[in-house]
Amino acid sequence: MIRLSLILAFSLPLFADDDVRPDLLRLTNGELEGHFGGLDAKGVLSWEREDGIAPMEFKTDKVRQIVLRGGQAVDAGKDAAHLELVNGDRLPARIVSLDGDTFTLDTPMAGQLLVPRDTVVSAAPNPFGGRLIYAGPFSENGWEVYDPEDGLPPLEEDEEEEEVEGEEEAEEVPEEEKEASWNHRGSKWYFSNGRDALRSAIGMPDQAILRFELEWRSRPPIAIAFHADFKEPVYPPPEEGEELDEEEQEEIQEARDNRRRNSHHLADHFGNAYVLTLRSSYAQLQYCGYNEKGDPFLKQIRSSSSNIRFDDTGTAVFEIRCDRKKGSIALHVNGEFSMRWKVDAGAQEDEDDDEYYRGPGDGIGFQMLGSDTPVRLSEIVVAEWNGMPDSARSLQSDEFDVILLTNGTDRFSGKVESIKDGKLTLKSRYAPLDIPLDEIAEIHLARDGQREIEDTRDRLARVHFQPIGTLSGIPGLTNDEQMEMQSPLLDKMKLDLTSAVIIEFQSGSSFLNYWDEDL
Repeated sequence: MIRLSLILAFSLPLFADDDVRPDLLRLTNGELEGHFGGLDAKGVLSWEREDGIAPMEFKTDKVRQIVLRGGQAVDAGKDAAHLELVNGDRLPARIVSLDGDTFTLDTPMAGQLLVPRDTVVSAAPNPFGGRLIYAGPFSENGWEVYDPEDGLPPLEEDEEEEEVEGEEEAEEVPEEEKEASWNHRGSKWYFSNGRDALRSAIGMPDQAILRFELEWRSRPPIAIAFHADFKEPVYPPPEEGEELDEEEQEEIQEARDNRRRNSHHLADHFGNAYVLTLRSSYAQLQYCGYNEKGDPFLKQIRSSSSNIRFDDTGTAVFEIRCDRKKGSIALHVNGEFSMRWKVDAGAQEDEDDDEYYRGPGDGIGFQMLGSDTPVRLSEIVVAEWNGMPDSARSLQSDEFDVILLTNGTDRFSGKVESIKDGKLTLKSRYAPLDIPLDEIAEIHLARDGQREIEDTRDRLARVHFQPIGTLSGIPGLTNDEQMEMQSPLLDKMKLDLTSAVIIEFQSGSSFLNYWDEDL
């Protein structure tokens, strides 16, 4: 018999929502709104319906996930500090101390925890080197599925049907609602077909990291917009002395509207923006916008290398690091540096230095380019960037612990001896160092000292919290506020669910193998 296990994960809400939404129970064959009543000692899930009917019971092998309060936490923190564990979990926590082989942690959902050192891959006391702007998506709040044709006046019929005397007027057939290209389910955005863009005015700062995970079936081309302003085209007024009658004005406006109908131009979806296009074998950076006549344009930004390779079916984590002030953009794939662009090369001599970077906005967006291949988008993170040029994998070592400071450039290697009273003691090759914990961005522990464990992800369930992180275990007695959980790494705990947003009962590799049938 396969034992059900549990993983916990965390996300930061982008927009406040004062309305308390019902819980959503996603079964293998449908969905129900209501209220999560908990789990009993046998793992049976209780579900209370909103219509007052007696509570329903479900075996968890029939449940995909529970979305709590529409993906909004009761009490979501803003601290992104966390530890990554050897089983892939991310544990939200502040480090209290490290003494010998044990971390003492202060966690928002389980109080103080003792964590064996050999279960920790890395710790991030001050991740990203800056402020966390967004992590999700655990609800659709703040996101827009956008079609440039939306809002345009409907096309008029060329010829009106003649009415025949005595003939009854034909019944009006209601227009079918257009199927959305993107649909939100649980903690992911799903693309099924069409050309709509998924976008959000997310508040991207000047120096920023945009990270996301993409899952695909057949290497689909995708456009990722960043520092986008989503502006509409601005058309010039008539030239001096030029007079247009009403009919001429209507013809001009109709021509402009028709250009936007069925438009595939990136500017019509993102306004002025940088757009990274990923295809099966290469990556291309472009800048889109509108010229002084209101016509869209697209300019390519050259790079010394554009080659990139993806499997026909798979998943990858992409990270875009951009600096609006210095005019630099870099792409990392699965923790490894891929390519870099310098965007001030084409600037005109009469332009100011701070105008070289063309992305004026703070929005991000995603669009599939001429493909109906299903795609899943998740683990979206936007944060301030400290300018660190290194890839995540360059900070890993078999023999030494590696410490990266928040300034993004200084690093030290050696053996982390202890953490106490807000200071980390590192035994380096030449002399011991005491480093304030609030000046440390990341601690990467030597791989040789990490515990080897069995991969049990195909037997795990998952619970998501806010703002960021993951944790695994076997669920016990649970109500809508608290859960007992037995972790394979951290023993038995009582978890506060007030910051929980999603509980998944089918996750790991088995969860990745299916695509929702209703999409």
